[in-house]
Amino acid sequence: MNLTTTPRLRRATVSAAVLFAGALAVTGCAGTDSDSGSTAGSRISSSATAGSGGATTTAATNDALAAAVATARDAVGSGTVISVEQEQNGTAWEVLVVTADHAEHEVHTDASGEETTGTPRVDDSDTEDRAENQRFVDAAEIDVVDAAGRLQDTVAGTVTELGLDDHAGAVVWEGDVRDSSGTKHSIRIDAGSGDVVTNTVDTDD
Repeated sequence: MNLTTTPRLRRATVSAAVLFAGALAVTGCAGTDSDSGSTAGSRISSSATAGSGGATTTAATNDALAAAVATARDAVGSGTVISVEQEQNGTAWEVLVVTADHAEHEVHTDASGEETTGTPRVDDSDTEDRAENQRFVDAAEIDVVDAAGRLQDTVAGTVTELGLDDHAGAVVWEGDVRDSSGTKHSIRIDAGSGDVVTNTVDTDD
């Protein structure tokens, strides 16, 4: 009796072990597949965490900022973007592009940043304005998209406004980031090095 049942028990044990090992292999593969796309995304949306509605909105808005920058530059033909700002309650973008003659062009896009709304307009820039534009462009070693990414590295959230400005005698990228709780952070980074100069919570908003 024992000689008959022992091989059966052994075979059953081996079969169970094979099934268990197969299940572990499937689970491991599933985990690998879910991680494979984790590095996808642009520089300025990389800090958003997939899966939550707030993170999805943040990534979409930051991608729209980058799209608005590219659309505005294409609409003007060439130039350096010195400012990008969300307007009309987030339904549009205003982008300022400085061309080689240091004139300032104002371009408006839709919320996605993919389409211009209206015709680009050249601002009435006097000699002093053009000299300031030249100073800003010459000092900006990092462009607007890279600057937006550095703001996100400092505070994860939605970049709603970003532009070149003067602070304590130095040219900086100055921008606003709204975090997941809706708090607005005003951040300045050096336009040459990208180092954070100031990072404060805006209590007036």
